[in-house]
Amino acid sequence: MRHRSALISAVLAVATAVLVLPSPASAALAGFQLRLSAPATLKAGANAKTVEAVVSTDTVRRCQKVRWSMVLRVADGLTFDDLKVTRIEDNQEFPLNSQINGDTARLTDVQFDPGQLCRGSTVTSRYDISIDDGAPSGRLGYEVQAVNADNEVFSQASATSQVDGTAPASPTPTETATTAPTPTESDDAADTGADADDATDAPSEAAAAAVPTDGVSANSASAQGGVPSLLGPGLIVGALFVFIGVGILLRLRTRNKAPKAQPAPTSFYPTYRTR
Repeated sequence: MRHRSALISAVLAVATAVLVLPSPASAALAGFQLRLSAPATLKAGANAKTVEAVVSTDTVRRCQKVRWSMVLRVADGLTFDDLKVTRIEDNQEFPLNSQINGDTARLTDVQFDPGQLCRGSTVTSRYDISIDDGAPSGRLGYEVQAVNADNEVFSQASATSQVDGTAPASPTPTETATTAPTPTESDDAADTGADADDATDAPSEAAAAAVPTDGVSANSASAQGGVPSLLGPGLIVGALFVFIGVGILLRLRTRNKAPKAQPAPTSFYPTYRTR
């Protein structure tokens, strides 16, 4: 059981070391130089351009393996969704481990570079960078580091490219307020004319309201816009039905109190025999 637990712990440690690469130390080692070349301008929708880093040494005798790490920074409206970065090695795509934090991203080689850094020789890394069509203008910064097997930085260098975007810049609130249409003299004249017409129409409406309407006394409800009242006729009809009902009830009660007539004796009697 102990051996099995130790084996599982070792496997997890190796997997963690491979998948989560620590950030390299910022201090550069003595005796190494790094030269970085980057395009001054990147145009949105155009073909990819190359960022190239070359590390060399003239003092260290022992050859060492190199792992490359690039830090990207976007600014002035540019985002990581607007660009594509491909690490190229031997004309093929080289796998990267990416970590994004806000406007900063770190791209680190998953494996060591195929070459070896020896005295008098160089190791080169190449990144193809393209900007999507429709991206806004902005700025893209690079910081490339060459790292050894102990995660120490051989050397590092930085550069910046301006991005020429194709997306129109959104107007600022000041520009929107400035471009708002101002009223012209013709508009003022039209408004003045409209006010005059309103002033002319107002007395006419008042005069029409002041003129008495014929038949107002005969049809006051209609003149007020209401419906003629049916309360009076309704009360009369209701009282009539009440009186009729009361009369019917009294008649039925009188008939029920009248004495019932006794049935008249018949002329037929049973005969009894006598002895």
